[in-house]
Amino acid sequence: MRYGAWIGAVAVMVAGGASAQPNPFKMPKMNIKAHIAYQLAGDQKGTSETAIDGDRLMTRTQSSIKMLGKETKANHWSMVTADSMYNVDLDKKEGWVSPNLLPHYAKAYDQLDGASKQRFHSNMREMGAMMSKAFDINSFGSLGDKLGEETIAGEVCENRQFASFTICTMKKGPRLSLKTTGDLLCFRFDQTATAVTLGAPPTSTWDPPAGITFKPLAGIENADSAARGFVGYFASQQLADSIAASKVKLEQAKAEAAAKGQPTEMTAEQKEQAKQACEMLKNFDLGKVMANALNAMKKELGNAAVDAVKQGAMNKFKGLIKKPRIP
Repeated sequence: MRYGAWIGAVAVMVAGGASAQPNPFKMPKMNIKAHIAYQLAGDQKGTSETAIDGDRLMTRTQSSIKMLGKETKANHWSMVTADSMYNVDLDKKEGWVSPNLLPHYAKAYDQLDGASKQRFHSNMREMGAMMSKAFDINSFGSLGDKLGEETIAGEVCENRQFASFTICTMKKGPRLSLKTTGDLLCFRFDQTATAVTLGAPPTSTWDPPAGITFKPLAGIENADSAARGFVGYFASQQLADSIAASKVKLEQAKAEAAAKGQPTEMTAEQKEQAKQACEMLKNFDLGKVMANALNAMKKELGNAAVDAVKQGAMNKFKGLIKKPRIP
């Protein structure tokens, strides 16, 4: 759930930057009906599909990711409704259900006083700026910049820059994402639509996978309490003070580096070196290296044992051959 909370925080940063609604968690009523099939590339290979009908959203992903020389496969199904979230590991035949926290976040935000709401948006903006510096992302200052248009799966979409990601959303009709590309640390994400069908998906789309018993997801027994804690933290003076202190330290570090003549941003050469390091990390097979080391160790121990037997035999042979006694 920590990963989900982080994703939620990033989503709020983007929404807060766009400054669309007073309550960043309160989604407008949607009448979008569509089904989109995607091809996954970059570091995640496979396929994905998304179906949407008003406040229901279904996704299914079958993919593989390579890291540390090991290929990890994923076969997941998920659905979000107005009040619940369902997740299934199709390979393990395991399912979990939890409350949809977005309405609870919206309720918790509405309960904040005016100063706390202002502090919430301020903290989110400052965190976005801090992330841009920490991860060498320079595009937060130009959040949502237009980058041109292209045609994908027969539909015209408009590219916009969001942090280190480029998202191409349909220009006419529902603003659905047809292509998303970007880099986050060593991970390259690339998702491109291969087929777009507008209109209500078949009713069977919303049927959960057969043979799955959904278990409650631990840690969210009280959704209202969890939401109040999450929203309250991002609206707190404690977080504002922590961000301010971090900004001071970051500026001090940059000033010290500049005084020493050290670069404060990565050069093109350093970025290329970082990219090569990431590729090496993805292909570095730790298991194979350990196995080779173990085999080499066994071989050396075997040779040593043979040498010990040979040396022992020679010593015994020498003991049998005694020098002649001279009277």
